[in-house]
Amino acid sequence: MSAATVAGAIAAHGLPGAPSCPDTPLDDEAWAALRRVLITERLVPVASYAAHAGALAVTEDQRADLLAEHERAMSLVLLLERRLLGAYGALRSAGVDVRVLKGPAVARLDHPDPSWRAFGDVDLLVPGAQFDAAGRVLAARGATRRFAEARPGFDARFGKAVTFVEDDGIQIDLHRTFATGAFGLGVDLDALFTASDVVTIGGEEIATLIRRHRFLHACFHAALGDQEPRLVALRDVAAFVLATDLDLDAARAEADRWGAGAVVARALRLTWSRLGLDPHPAAEWATRHVASRREVRALAAHTSTERSYASQVVAGVSAVPGITGKLAYVRALLLPDRRYLAGRDASYGARLRRAWAARRVARRGAA
Repeated sequence: MSAATVAGAIAAHGLPGAPSCPDTPLDDEAWAALRRVLITERLVPVASYAAHAGALAVTEDQRADLLAEHERAMSLVLLLERRLLGAYGALRSAGVDVRVLKGPAVARLDHPDPSWRAFGDVDLLVPGAQFDAAGRVLAARGATRRFAEARPGFDARFGKAVTFVEDDGIQIDLHRTFATGAFGLGVDLDALFTASDVVTIGGEEIATLIRRHRFLHACFHAALGDQEPRLVALRDVAAFVLATDLDLDAARAEADRWGAGAVVARALRLTWSRLGLDPHPAAEWATRHVASRREVRALAAHTSTERSYASQVVAGVSAVPGITGKLAYVRALLLPDRRYLAGRDASYGARLRRAWAARRVARRGAA
């Protein structure tokens, strides 16, 4: 079995219908390859638990190696959660409504134990109307914004997220929505703040999305986040379906209202394929799902080999409501502030060439 195949089986450990892990320890070369994959895919904690349960055969040296890497992963998690508490508290004190996303929330609410889930940064969701204020709060705490804004007000109105970096390199991603472009613009953002679940971190109660919205965000992350999604992201999707009380029908119906049924279908197809899970009605639905022409075009911007930020935002033009909104969106894309250009394209000519190339990608996706 290749390292990728073994890692897929490890990612599914503990879930119904999971494939078996190797029943004899890997040799040193194969273990070294698997170890690299586990670290990259943030699967060391799951592998550690699989070895402890006897589901993954390891030597004593391999077991010690896993435990050491698990400890390192959890040390980073503890550091990130301290930063999360500081940022969350500062935002709430400033009157900003905020929801913690991804790792810290799903680890506590959707996995057997928080130590099963590793993560590498802090993700916070705030309402668009409070986005700029939230950015000022993080900047006042010493974090530096990674890229300048295309034009004043663009991020709060149209953007997905902005990355803030602290002095020691810790990242806080401040989100307005789940994705760049058409799919992110279709999300009902008000619905994400009408109710919340709560996680307790360091004795503090922290608001997060309700389970249905956590699942949908996991699908967006798995289907659109990286061209080759991390296995930990696919495990999140599988865990929601197989190991929680998720109302999948309600989640799919909401995704359809957002124009993102194809996102959920792609996330489920990738999850069942990469993790080698037994057949399940959710996966069967995903296989049968037929995406609309608009969804196909939007997916191409995220999944094509020529995918880029530019292709994703260009594909989003059709999702912006109103002529005035579309004009503001396109103007920001084609004629952004020079500070923004300095960090990305360096000139308006280069920006126009990138926009034209992105348009070709979008048109091919619609063909």
